[in-house]
Amino acid sequence: MLPVLSFWLIAQLFAVAALPLAWRLFASLPGRGYALAKPLGLLLVSYLFWLGSSLGFLGNTSGAILASLLLVAALSAFLGREGWQRDATGRRPLLGWLAASKALVIAVEALFLVALAGWAVVRSYSPDITTAGGEKFMELAFLNGILRSERFPPLDPWLSGFAISYYYFGYVMLSLFTTLSGLAPGVAFNVGLATWFALTVVAAFGVGYDMVGALAGSGREALAVRAPTTEFPEPAAGRCGPGPLAGGLLAALFVAVLGNLEGFLESVHSLGLGPVAFWRWLDIKDLNCLSGPNFLEPVANCPSPGGVLPERFFWWWRASRVLTDRDLAGNAVEVIDEFPFFSFLLGDMHPHVLALPFALLAIGLALALLLRAWPGQPDEAAAAVPPTLRGIAGLFPLGGAGLALYALGLGGLAFLNTWDFPIYLFLLALALGMAAAWRSGGLSWAAASRTLVVMAAVAGLGVLLYLPFYAGFQSQAGGILPNFIFPTRLAHFAVMFGPLLAAAIFLLIALSDEGRRTARRWLGFLSWTVLVPVAFLLAALVVGVATPGGQELVRRLRELPVVQEQAGMASLLELGGEVLRIRLSSPWAYLLLAGLIAWVLALLAARVAPRAGNAPAPAARPPASRSAPATFALLAVLTALLLVFSVEFVYLRDTFGVRMNTVFKFYYQAWVMLALVAAFAVVYLACYAGRVLAMAGLATVGLLVAAGLFYPVLSTYTRAERFAVPPTLDGTAYLSRLSPGDAGAVAWLQAQVPGVATVLEAPGGSYTYSGRISAQTGLPTLLGWEGHELQWRGNTEEQDRRRPDVETIYRSAQPAELADLLERWQIDYVVVGDLERQAYGITPQSEARFARAMDLVYDVDNTRIYRRRG
Repeated sequence: MLPVLSFWLIAQLFAVAALPLAWRLFASLPGRGYALAKPLGLLLVSYLFWLGSSLGFLGNTSGAILASLLLVAALSAFLGREGWQRDATGRRPLLGWLAASKALVIAVEALFLVALAGWAVVRSYSPDITTAGGEKFMELAFLNGILRSERFPPLDPWLSGFAISYYYFGYVMLSLFTTLSGLAPGVAFNVGLATWFALTVVAAFGVGYDMVGALAGSGREALAVRAPTTEFPEPAAGRCGPGPLAGGLLAALFVAVLGNLEGFLESVHSLGLGPVAFWRWLDIKDLNCLSGPNFLEPVANCPSPGGVLPERFFWWWRASRVLTDRDLAGNAVEVIDEFPFFSFLLGDMHPHVLALPFALLAIGLALALLLRAWPGQPDEAAAAVPPTLRGIAGLFPLGGAGLALYALGLGGLAFLNTWDFPIYLFLLALALGMAAAWRSGGLSWAAASRTLVVMAAVAGLGVLLYLPFYAGFQSQAGGILPNFIFPTRLAHFAVMFGPLLAAAIFLLIALSDEGRRTARRWLGFLSWTVLVPVAFLLAALVVGVATPGGQELVRRLRELPVVQEQAGMASLLELGGEVLRIRLSSPWAYLLLAGLIAWVLALLAARVAPRAGNAPAPAARPPASRSAPATFALLAVLTALLLVFSVEFVYLRDTFGVRMNTVFKFYYQAWVMLALVAAFAVVYLACYAGRVLAMAGLATVGLLVAAGLFYPVLSTYTRAERFAVPPTLDGTAYLSRLSPGDAGAVAWLQAQVPGVATVLEAPGGSYTYSGRISAQTGLPTLLGWEGHELQWRGNTEEQDRRRPDVETIYRSAQPAELADLLERWQIDYVVVGDLERQAYGITPQSEARFARAMDLVYDVDNTRIYRRRG
């Protein structure tokens, strides 16, 4: 546990440094940002360290990290000075608040430590950083490449001479822990995963605590510093006052631990329950037992009935592939639908995992902004202020510093996991728009224009603050394409989001306190949510038929072999008919989502400009359904529903060519927001809904949550090898057993090459053992995982230049030519192991070329390293 405790201590240092600032920045939240101080501190320290290294002011050293930490502590102390300086009574408000909030402080710290230590134990039983079933080799390569770099941008271990072309900020953060702790990267990788799990748990707890705490009016006595405009009004009395801690714990559970319903279905299937017709209808791969367009091909990995614990190999993987698209020929097309617990279970330190605590931080920022505008009295003076920079800054806590911090937090998402930036910028825009509408007494062009200007300022500043990242960033993204033939089946959607969706629906029912008025608004919005997507697809078809560019694109698509195989030389009219047939055969998810979005919009419309009788004021007791946290829950639901709705009709063009990656990215963030809303919904139903609705809602959600917990319980037991293997946190220890020569070569290079040198090894495809030396040392090789370099850079130009020379070096280059090629590519070491011998047919005779032109410096277990002379 010493490695775990070292990471815990570092995380605490970051949190303490940022606490005074968090206490002021999140002054409108009941928890005052205490739980969010951990990701906030890590973000600020990492940003200053990265920026200083990128601009040449700082080196990539532990001293530079500590300097960044001290600078963050100083800025935090200055901006949050109202908390630690003595007030008129001689007290220090921050210390007084901490004393009055013991329950929150103890809960956050206990939760963080338990989550960190607990997940480290789970990881110790499945620690291997392997090449299959994930991208751990890539992630370890990034971590080692960053640790090996003297300045930023960091070197790309799989394309020597180039910097990483990826959103690598999360790996910089992990490198801070690795450097300060002194742990080997293979150990830091697994402890880091446990740390990010703990950060996600406490950040989700913090947001859930704040949503419920604001609803219950909790924590007012402990708020020693609060502007008059941000006082919480007394809420309508509920049946209970439970609140904030329960809401926080439920949020942590739903965001980070709960699984989808596939795990429960795995157990049912394993028990042999359910008719074959049901499993065929459900059509989840490995559960339908038959595959192919007509379900006639047996599935080899479909075991006979057993017990509650599924015995099928890698059964837990299927939960991330619930959705199944089918092309025009009926063939299955893979779709990724991960959720947070699956990601932590898989153990990949991928950007979508590294960004999770900071996505929750962005949600907290949006919630704080909305609550700051409550009680929402019409403020004509504020509405009349032109949207100048000074006026914009005044909308944020801490003024201009607050604006910069919001931009830093939102903009950091682009550097962490680029897809998240526009998503949470949209949520922040909704919160700001609602606040502007409250202040101006309703929707108006002035409120809308003010919101747009403010969001443009946040977005622009968010990009500007991370400009060194954008300067060298390339992407595979190539625009937006219409999704004609891949509708989501409602059954798959229900399996994916069942518990969370049910909680959200019951919350919408509870918030619909004006039945007829809500129904009329719902019908008005429904026409838009149903017809606009259809109009979009029709317009896309018209563009494809009527414009020269569209006709050329259609012609090229029809000439593709896969299209001819699936649709023959069918006319566009026939193809259009096939698209219509597919859409009409599975319209239910689309119609459900359209109806839910219209419902949320109807409820929000009623809350934009509350009637005089319900206008919130400091002395009033507004209905809980019209409170600021309930409004924020609606905004979060709307954002999540729009994400999952959008992939029914569009997807982002990338190297995959289908909507697989778009569903993955959008569903993941939808899960986070729906999980927070589900936690809020449970407390709301228990305390504020009618008794019949509360009983029905809690019973339904409770049963679905129980089914959703099958997955984390059973999959953890399976993934941890039933806790029957020797535990270790060293993710590379297995290599000493499987390939001692390679393990020794890695150790030799780490010991003998302190700086940067180019090491040649066999390149190869993604998810293979290729690139194993560069991944584990951070020393760049000429070419690593080619498929991933294509994804990162959007082309293969550089790979195509290098590949022939790599083959020449290994296959045929004689000493003179070999020396020229080594000089041309600045190759310092050449590795010749079993992988290279198999890939290039190297015999003992042909390997003698290296001995004549280079110095043999390592030779263990048939793995040799040759060093360039001179």
